[in-house]
Amino acid sequence: MKICSDTNITIVIPKKATPREKFAAEELKKYLYEILGCCADISDESFAGDAKIIIGGPERNCAAKAFIGESEFDALVPGPEGIFIKTYGKDTLLIAGSSKNPTECERGTIYAVYEFLERYAGASFAAYTNPQIPGGNKIPQLPELCLCDVGYIKPAADLKYRTVIVQYGDNNCGASREINIPFLDWLVQNRYNRILTWCGVYDEFKENGMEKEAEKRGIRFTVGHHSASKTFLPPHGNKYFPKHYFETNPEYYKLLEDGTRFVPDDWNGQWIFCSRNEELIAEISGNIIKWIEKNSSVDMIAFWPQDGIAEQCTCAECSKYSKVCNYTYFLNAVAKSVSAVYPYIKIDMLAYVDLWTPPEELQLDASLVVDEATWHSTGLRCCGKPDGSGILGTHFEETLLKWHELGAEVVFYDYYMGIFPVRQRYIPMADEIQALCKGYLANGFYGTATQMECYNLWNHIFNFYCFGRTAYDTSLNMNDNLDRFLCIFGNGKEHIREIITEAEKCLDGQVPIVKAGHYLMANVDKEKIYALFEKAFDAAESAYARNNIRMFRMAFRYSDLECAESVLQSDEKYTELREYDDPTGELTFLCRYDSFRHNDPGYAIMIPVVPHKETEFIPDKWYEFEK
Repeated sequence: MKICSDTNITIVIPKKATPREKFAAEELKKYLYEILGCCADISDESFAGDAKIIIGGPERNCAAKAFIGESEFDALVPGPEGIFIKTYGKDTLLIAGSSKNPTECERGTIYAVYEFLERYAGASFAAYTNPQIPGGNKIPQLPELCLCDVGYIKPAADLKYRTVIVQYGDNNCGASREINIPFLDWLVQNRYNRILTWCGVYDEFKENGMEKEAEKRGIRFTVGHHSASKTFLPPHGNKYFPKHYFETNPEYYKLLEDGTRFVPDDWNGQWIFCSRNEELIAEISGNIIKWIEKNSSVDMIAFWPQDGIAEQCTCAECSKYSKVCNYTYFLNAVAKSVSAVYPYIKIDMLAYVDLWTPPEELQLDASLVVDEATWHSTGLRCCGKPDGSGILGTHFEETLLKWHELGAEVVFYDYYMGIFPVRQRYIPMADEIQALCKGYLANGFYGTATQMECYNLWNHIFNFYCFGRTAYDTSLNMNDNLDRFLCIFGNGKEHIREIITEAEKCLDGQVPIVKAGHYLMANVDKEKIYALFEKAFDAAESAYARNNIRMFRMAFRYSDLECAESVLQSDEKYTELREYDDPTGELTFLCRYDSFRHNDPGYAIMIPVVPHKETEFIPDKWYEFEK
C-alpha cells in the first residue's frame, strides 16, 4: 500500500460511529494531509478509490469483517485499550482498538491512529507550545508513505488507570484557558486516559466545552478532590443540592471535644463528618447517584478529605475506631451503595499523611479505589532512583499492598512535577518511572497518577512523557522513550539526550521531592549543560527544532535562576507568586513566556514569579523564537 499526495484514499468509519471513532478518523485525515498533502475522504462503511483505511474492528465496523472475524480480533486485542494495525493486500489498512470492555470508550482506536502516525510516518507527539510559533510536535513532510506488510499489535494497556491530576494552582487562574485543547490532545496522544480534578474545575469544563472535548478523545473524569465534601453535602446549599445541611442536619458533621459540631466554613478540617451516621451515608450516596445521572463523562468520584490534619468525630460510635478506620468504613459503604445502581462507578479514597494505615478488620468493596499519595506524615518519598527504590520496597509500596489485600483497587498518586512549594523547578525523575510501572503491574495495581497543569508541560516534559507512555506499555525502557521523545529536537537530539542523561544521573535518590530541584542545581555540571544546549542549537536544522530546544533550555534556565534566588529548603505555603531581587532582569523577562497567570496560549511553561522592578534585559537567541 502506497500513499502520496494524489492517492484517492477513503477512511472508512462504522455506520454508527461514536464521537471517538469520528475523532480518530478526523485526526488521521488531518495528519495525512499535513504529512503527505493527501486529501482523504471519510465515509461510513462505503469505499470508492485507490485505497482504504478502516477505522474500528469487526465488532464496530462491518468493513473490517471482510478481513478479520470478531473472535480472532478479540483474541489478539482483548483490551482494554488494545491496538491493532495491519495492512491487507495492496489497498487496505485496518487501524482499530479493542472495544468490548466497559467504559473503555474506543480509546484503543484513537491510540492506534497516533501509533500508526508515529511508528510508520515518523511523527512525534511529545510536546506542544504556543501555536503561533513552529514547535511542539514533529509532523514530517514526506513525498510518499509505503506500507508493506504493516503489522503492530498491543493486546491491552498494562496499567488501566493512567491519570493526570489537573489543578489550577493560583486563585486568579480560571480553568478556561486557550491552551486547554492542546493539553487534551497531548494527553490522549501520550496515552493518558483520565483527568482527576476539583468539582469547580469540572463545572467550568462543562461550561467552556472542555468536558465534551475530553469525551470526544475518550478521556474520562474523576471528580471531587478536596472539594468533594462541600459538593455532595453542601453545608449551605449549592446548584446541585439546595439543602443547607449544616442548618438542617448538624449531626452529620463531626462532634468536637467541646460538644459543638464542626462548622465547615473553609477548606480545612480534614475528615469533617460523623463517620458512623448511617443516615448521612445514605444521604451522600443518594446525592452522588443523582449527580452521576447528570454527568455521564464521570465514572469515578474522588471523595477525599478536606485539607490539613485534624481530629476526627468524638461521638461514642466514632470514638471506638481510628480516624482512618472510620473514613474507610464510610467510603466503603458509599461505594457499595453507588455501585448497586451504577456498577461501573468507582469511589476513590485518599490514603494520605495520617489517613494511612489500612484497617485490617474491613473487607473492601471492589468498587472502592484506594489512592495512596507518596506523601506520608513523615514526609515525601525520595526520587530519581533508576531501580524504582524510591517507592518499591519502601513503606509506600508495603502499605498499598496491604490496602490491595483488603479487596480494593489501588493506585499511586505521585508528583512528577514536584509539589507546589518547589515552584516548578526541573526535577529529573524519568529514569525511575519505567521500574515503577513494571513494579505496579507485577503487584496487580490498578495504575498511577501525577499532578500536572496544562501550563507546566515544559517544566517537567520528559517526566510527563515517560509517565504516560510507560504506564500504558511497561515493556518500554528509558532509551525507548528517549528515542521517540528526542525527535522533536531534530539534529540537535543527541546533545539533548546527553543533557537529559546527565541530569537523570545527578539526581539519584539523595533527597526527597521537596528538595530535588535545588539538589540538581547545586550538583549538576551546569557549565556542561549550557554548552550542550549550544551544540544542540547549532546542530538543529529547522525552526521548530530550535524552538523546542529553546523551550527545554528555558525550563532549565528558570530553575537555575530561581534556585539562585531562594533558600535551600522552603516549606512555605504556595499561596501566591514570589518576588525576587532579579538583578539582571532575566527572571522577570522569562515571565512573558509563562502560561500560568494569563489566559493566552503562552508556551506551555510555568514561571511562578512576580515581575520585579523594570531591569533592562537584552534578549539573546534563546528568547527570540522563530516563526
